[in-house]
Amino acid sequence: MTMKRRALPVLLERDFRSLAAKDGATVEIECVTAPNPDERFSGEWLFYVVNASGERFMLVTALARERIVNSSIGLFGLAFGKLNLDHLDVPFIAGDVRTGMRSRPGGRDSLE
Repeated sequence: MTMKRRALPVLLERDFRSLAAKDGATVEIECVTAPNPDERFSGEWLFYVVNASGERFMLVTALARERIVNSSIGLFGLAFGKLNLDHLDVPFIAGDVRTGMRSRPGGRDSLE
């Protein structure tokens, strides 16, 4: 089944982090472009948060464009530095989605 990403509700980073920190919310990562093992900076991933009632929101930029993470360094930085995920399950095949990650309290940027 193909899902149109732009049809999903979207959130800016601060709201995304706030929702991810709530009880029952989980974070999902989708591989858009598979990384090339011969290139240092390759691959593209999207982040989603699913609230306790099952609504799915995509992380977007300030211009409401998909926030595509295009390096493993950026992937780890967002996952652990900003979202403070309990674990990281990274998909490496285009179209694959990994689910079940939870945002723990804390992280580099505090939420107000």
